[in-house]
Amino acid sequence: MARKAQYQPVAGNEPSDAQEVNYAKEFKQADIAGGYRRDKVKEVKNENPNSRS
Repeated sequence: MARKAQYQPVAGNEPSDAQEVNYAKEFKQADIAGGYRRDKVKEVKNENPNSRS
């Protein structure tokens, strides 16, 4: 089963699709900078060693 993280801001008004894409990219960059994703990426790669990246 594939794991997918989706980041969504919590606010009263809904962001546009482009804003959601930007939020997701910013959260991903912050996770990478903080070292949070490193262990998760290794775990996912171990689950599927034939993945491309």
